[in-house]
Amino acid sequence: MSDNVLNQLRNKRNRPTVEPRQDALVPKVEPQTKEQNVPQQITPVTEPANPTATPADTISELTAELEKYPETRRHSAIVLEKDLDQELTRFCKDKGITVEVFLEAAWTFASADNALLEKVTTEAKRRYDQRKRVGQIKRLITMLSNSSK
Repeated sequence: MSDNVLNQLRNKRNRPTVEPRQDALVPKVEPQTKEQNVPQQITPVTEPANPTATPADTISELTAELEKYPETRRHSAIVLEKDLDQELTRFCKDKGITVEVFLEAAWTFASADNALLEKVTTEAKRRYDQRKRVGQIKRLITMLSNSSK
């Protein structure tokens, strides 16, 4: 019995290994010959601009590029009407965008047009009042249900 356990432990040490994964942002650097020293084409975002760059150089380049874009911040979870949420999610999925990006774009356009912003704000206030009433009704139902027990 102990021989069997000992053999199992030994066999675990001899398990086949998998080659280390190559990082997509930092490819292996291979020496270039004069024939290979051809001007590079524009590379996709996932590859560094200079294949001989060190990881620190690549991080610096990516950090500099990142600074060109607006900073983002995580927002709390958004609660939407069930049907509206399904429609909006389906719409965004069909267009290949996220709900968050759609809301950013919608805000950008609405905030640039005072008349449109006023219409959206009026609808938002109506919906807010409705949400408050729904919350009050749910609280009352809970209180009444608990008091009758």
